[in-house]
Amino acid sequence: MFVIISCFGLLRFHIEKNPFRLWVPPDSDFFIDTNWFIDKFGTSFRFQKILIKSDNVLEPEVFKTMNTITNEIDSLTITYKSRNYTIKDFCYEVPVVNFLNSNENVGSEGGINANQSVFKKKKSNSEFSDATLWFDDELYCGVLDKFTMTCLQYNILDLLNNSTVKNVTKDEIIRLVNQVKVNPISGHAVDYSKLLGGIKYNNTGHIVSAESVLFTWYTHVNMSDEDMNEAGNLVGTEDWQSIQLSMWEKQFLLKMANLSSNVKGLKLYYEAGRSFADVSGETMFHDMDKLFIGIFLMFIYAVTALSRCNWLEVRLTLGSVGLLCVGMAYVTAVSWCSIIGIPFGPVHSSLPFLLMGLGIDDMFVMNACWKMVTTSKSSKSVPTKVGLMLKHAGVSIVITSVTDIVALLIGAITILPSLKSFCIYSAVGVFFVFCYSVTFYVAAFTLDLKRIEQNRNGFLFCYTHKKPIALAENKTKCHELFSGFYKYIVLTKPGKTIVILFTLIMTCFSIQSTLKLEQRFDPKWFIPESSYYREFISVYEYYYPEQGQDAMVFLGKINYNYEFSNILNIMEELGNSSYVMDVDPWIEGFYRYVLINYARDLRNNITDAEFNRYLSRFLFSPVGGKFRANLKLKEPLVCGRPATEIQGSLMSFRLKNFQGPEEYIPAMNYVKNVVKSANITTGDGYRSVWAKVFANWVTDEIIGLEMERNIELALLCVMACTIVLITNLQMCLWIFICVLITIINVLGWMQRWGMTVDIVCCIGLELAIGLCVDYAAHVGHTFLTMTNGSRNERAFATVTSIGTAVLLGGGSTLLSLSLLGASKAYTFQSFFKIFLLVILFGLFHGLVFLPVILSLVGPDAYRSKEHRDASPEAVELDRKNNEKENYSTGT
Repeated sequence: MFVIISCFGLLRFHIEKNPFRLWVPPDSDFFIDTNWFIDKFGTSFRFQKILIKSDNVLEPEVFKTMNTITNEIDSLTITYKSRNYTIKDFCYEVPVVNFLNSNENVGSEGGINANQSVFKKKKSNSEFSDATLWFDDELYCGVLDKFTMTCLQYNILDLLNNSTVKNVTKDEIIRLVNQVKVNPISGHAVDYSKLLGGIKYNNTGHIVSAESVLFTWYTHVNMSDEDMNEAGNLVGTEDWQSIQLSMWEKQFLLKMANLSSNVKGLKLYYEAGRSFADVSGETMFHDMDKLFIGIFLMFIYAVTALSRCNWLEVRLTLGSVGLLCVGMAYVTAVSWCSIIGIPFGPVHSSLPFLLMGLGIDDMFVMNACWKMVTTSKSSKSVPTKVGLMLKHAGVSIVITSVTDIVALLIGAITILPSLKSFCIYSAVGVFFVFCYSVTFYVAAFTLDLKRIEQNRNGFLFCYTHKKPIALAENKTKCHELFSGFYKYIVLTKPGKTIVILFTLIMTCFSIQSTLKLEQRFDPKWFIPESSYYREFISVYEYYYPEQGQDAMVFLGKINYNYEFSNILNIMEELGNSSYVMDVDPWIEGFYRYVLINYARDLRNNITDAEFNRYLSRFLFSPVGGKFRANLKLKEPLVCGRPATEIQGSLMSFRLKNFQGPEEYIPAMNYVKNVVKSANITTGDGYRSVWAKVFANWVTDEIIGLEMERNIELALLCVMACTIVLITNLQMCLWIFICVLITIINVLGWMQRWGMTVDIVCCIGLELAIGLCVDYAAHVGHTFLTMTNGSRNERAFATVTSIGTAVLLGGGSTLLSLSLLGASKAYTFQSFFKIFLLVILFGLFHGLVFLPVILSLVGPDAYRSKEHRDASPEAVELDRKNNEKENYSTGT
């Protein structure tokens, strides 16, 4: 009934699909700057690209094939709400300004040096000369109003038209590629050589052949109008998009997949704006079948481990109820977290495995404790014996559950939204696993025991066997092997020496590797090698390695005329930086435009009226028209009228390609510091640097510190919890040491396995602390309950009583995740590697190293108040009774 009532919380269930709210710290510059960009501009570009590869793409036959391909893309149509859409409905449009040759030189006036430039890499004067100034504003604006708009795209076929391409010769193609610098269709400047890859030059430096050519269509989305929770994907990797554009991109990908199979003589590679989201999401969900198979295998494993080879002790019920408790805890946790408004994220799909590992572990601990309290000659009732079982098992489960919850809540203090949400869900889930284990599972366990007493069949519960069936002995062959392993190997003097030396050597080895562990994340890891998108990325990076990363300088509402020199200095410093490969801001274009065409130096404070008049003409000119989208004015721009107050502006530049965080994090911080330290005092003073790739770089910058801090705090809190719950300082210290060296070994072997520190590994390590503390805590607590014998005997009794349960619990978790090793998804591969290391090292330190240490310097056992106050005779009598009971139960 509680689960059913909790399910009403699912009415508020919300899957967060907005990557901005999943992976970006809310107090980071990137978060603030992105909100500013959406508020001021709100337009995001999405690129549709085709890369065509051949021995020489500058052949006439290749051009004819490319013309056919691009025509099919341009005619591609989708229908949404009874309306047809083509690429023209989504493309970013620019005005056609090819009515004059914009490369004509216009002489400067007044003797000012027109070659003067504030930038290291200056452009020629001809690029800033405006032939349209021959016309007055009224005539020019009248012509401009009649201009048509065309889609912004980089297409080498623009050098020709559909009729010319049929008869074009190779010499004509090579001549056009080398000579044409202005798009014949739009009139905007284009360097067609940058569309080519694998270029070969002749002795005079002219292009004679190329191995690849790149086609790019610019489409745009109004970010402020789109709801990512409607248009995003379930793994939170989709960028801003509209539903219509997403549908068109899907058809684009289908068309390209078909063409790539049918076009002969050419190799086609392609990507759409949705490619990364599609491939990463499909990879994640493609392996969900492996997860369900893993769950089924764990169910079989649990039932087999709990059962015995007779009709009564087939514990099918307990295995089913154990997994049912995990399922109920998962549903309840999701429901209650939804009630309090915590969104569900993509990494939460791993939560069931954490809960299964803990829930099944609790089940095995209870079963082991049941064997400790049952005897063949005992006349106690089933409820009484269950109570005695919980006297030990319940305390052990409380200790592990509380430490797990505390460790996860410590992880929830992270500034990464996705990780914070996941840790809260996990902590709530662990709490409900504990609740259902000590109530619902115990009730089912008790009923199953009564079934056995009534001689009912383990499969057909209604069938009662007519003849009594003998129950299996607690000591099985596996138990004898397990006991022999400790008695004759581990707990001998040579065995203890080897275990301690091995632990010391392995820990030192892991510390050395941990110091080499890199902090790195690459989104390409989410893309399988066999996917079309990974093939495109590989070929693209090979032929166009100089592309770099697009970035922008954001400037808010300031006095641009007064601050003009300061703004120029910012862009000059960026342009001269070794981190920057290309700078093309509107501020430089405007400066050179006015200098060359009006002979005025904008650094010498001109009037605001002149500034606004020049700016308006610049933005309507063939030279500056491309920058119109980079300025947000108080009122819409009107040709022939001065521009109004600038509310915000963008200035583009390009960062170089970097090898890793040791390069790109300093580069990011440098360009930010250049802009933020500028002496701008007017207006709101807002200024910053933004790049889409900063979302990953910001996470890389903080994830190492986040992980280190969370692990340290979690270890301290685990130590505090064990002190409170176990109430034995020495035992708490040894448990802490076991958890610490387990984490060190996991980090060290992560480095040896080629893994790095990223958000996926950070989540895995958060879970690791919760899992590895369980193994040591169960053993440590059980050792304190063993009151008879020497330390060595108590250690032996501990591992032979609770050790099998701990080993079975680790084995069940490993089995459920075993199939993930074959997954193509980076997330599942990382989880499998981390969990494998955690289980192996956690079990070793909990079941081998800790018993050895306790056999040497372990603390004294718990003593009840009654036992302390008893007379010597009573103490001796209790000792003999305990020995008899321990002998009869095999402990």
